[in-house]
Amino acid sequence: MLQARMKHVILHVTERCTLRCKTCFVNKGGRDMRFEDARVIASRLGRVRWMDIGGGEPFLHPDLIALCGLFPESDLTIPTNGQDPERIGETVRELAALFKGRLTLAVSLDGFEAVNDAIRGPGTYRKALQTLELLRSIPGVTVKVNTVVCSATLPELVPFMRHVRSLRPDYHSLLLVRGTPDDCAITLPPLDDLEAVTPEILDILGTYSFGNGKYSPLRILKKRYQRYLWHIHLKTLRTQRCWVPCKAPYLHRVVYPDGSLSLCELMPPVGNLLEEPMETLEKRMCAFLEGYEREHGPCFCTHNCNLGENIQTHPRSILAILLGIAP
Repeated sequence: MLQARMKHVILHVTERCTLRCKTCFVNKGGRDMRFEDARVIASRLGRVRWMDIGGGEPFLHPDLIALCGLFPESDLTIPTNGQDPERIGETVRELAALFKGRLTLAVSLDGFEAVNDAIRGPGTYRKALQTLELLRSIPGVTVKVNTVVCSATLPELVPFMRHVRSLRPDYHSLLLVRGTPDDCAITLPPLDDLEAVTPEILDILGTYSFGNGKYSPLRILKKRYQRYLWHIHLKTLRTQRCWVPCKAPYLHRVVYPDGSLSLCELMPPVGNLLEEPMETLEKRMCAFLEGYEREHGPCFCTHNCNLGENIQTHPRSILAILLGIAP
């Protein structure tokens, strides 16, 4: 029952992207997920609580609306580099009608214009802002900004967060750089520097509505969750150990355009959904994680997508969030 209700899938619908961001760690090839393959994948995944569309740039996929429509009961999140405002806007208007109140768009911005464009490419900042403004005008859509926190973005992160707040998205997600970025000069900032700006970061994040009303209990819980998540990041980096057990094989899975399946974006595929039943692949994912943890100890990371369902199914973390206390 828990598995059915809490399942989170990252569905990489394309490898194609118009940008080559220095912080990116995903494969940039030419493959799109075929719609006929997506139908098989959807049937084998079953009910998905949270469907996170990935890429590449998802809006390059010619059948994006139809692909998303294969998961009509899911909460849907789509990240975008925001470089084609008109196409993105048209597509989102159609998706908003299908996923009433359950559609989130995440626009990537990594700093003010000079820093952002040095990471993401010339002119990308202004186009992303156009897309952000356009998405905010579409009813029934939750809009957030994604920012990768790294050595290049931290120096102006706090003033940039204040600027983003003035643009009035529903919230702002901070993603610690992960994997192996395309530019080896991109690294995590020193932990001391992250801890130094933590009070200001949390103060700014605490002002968001997270898509809920000002006095909504959900807004309060989401605010506490964001504080808890950030503190878990720092605690994990400080101690280099696991504080929230990984439940990736049960609650989290990643599917690539060719049907390859992994328990996590940071781990290799264990097989292919188009070739083997989910039951077989789930057992293999569990065996993979068990073998990894026997060799390396309990798996830990600072990947927001993984930590989400881990925290939401971890009794100690749930209690800490309800009480509003740090981990």
